[in-house]
Amino acid sequence: MSRLSYKKLFKKLIDIDMKNCELIEKAKLSKSTFYKIKNGDNVTTDVLLRICDVLECDISEIVECISIDDGGKRGV
Repeated sequence: MSRLSYKKLFKKLIDIDMKNCELIEKAKLSKSTFYKIKNGDNVTTDVLLRICDVLECDISEIVECISIDDGGKRGV
């Protein structure tokens, strides 16, 4: 079984020195949607694409699929 991890997104925000509130504003995210991301919950691809547009990156730079079965090691 797999799930999405947004750790890459938060690392990227640190690397480019962007605050969470700045991303929320620029990507027009609701706070509840942002907290879904923060908690590793599912969000729509529309949300992910808006984030990619703001960060000028590919989706693979902010999300990765990890396997739950092997203790969270990178999968798929």
